[in-house]
Amino acid sequence: MAQRKVEGLVESQASVTVISPSTTRALDTLAAQGLIRIIRREYRQGDLEGTFLVISATDDEEINQAVFAEAGEKGLLVNVVDQPELCNFIVPSVVRRGDLVISISTSGKCPVLAKRVRKQIEKQYGPEYQEYLLLLSQAREKIKASYKTEQERGKALERVMDSGILELIRVGKKDLAEETIERCI
Repeated sequence: MAQRKVEGLVESQASVTVISPSTTRALDTLAAQGLIRIIRREYRQGDLEGTFLVISATDDEEINQAVFAEAGEKGLLVNVVDQPELCNFIVPSVVRRGDLVISISTSGKCPVLAKRVRKQIEKQYGPEYQEYLLLLSQAREKIKASYKTEQERGKALERVMDSGILELIRVGKKDLAEETIERCI
């Protein structure tokens, strides 16, 4: 759980410090690459000095309570994983496909449901959506230059989206998808 949270923060280019006596190989690799800092010990009062956002992902109730209390004293954003009563913000489950970002939240009521829905969405919106969105974005720019009214532009973009280019991308026929887009415009 902590690893996934750290990876999301690193992806957002956050400065991340992990405080834990033990870590995963993936976290060790991120540290070796200089992307995160690891302090190999248990949390101590004062560790939150100079931070902006805190995520506690431990099964130790005493530590979670202490992290929440210190964060509250310092006015920090804090999320104790799977304990919405110890959070002043929630972290949605996220599916990323390039610039397509889909967030799923149960407002802390049932994170397991959010995870299940995320997995379903990951299957429905596969990696091909990254390329699809890129091509749609490029098509949109061409459409803006080719049509005068919003109504004409909307119809042209609908033609592109309804043309089957997503399926062409799925089967590796990007060139044919691009030709199809040009015909639709």
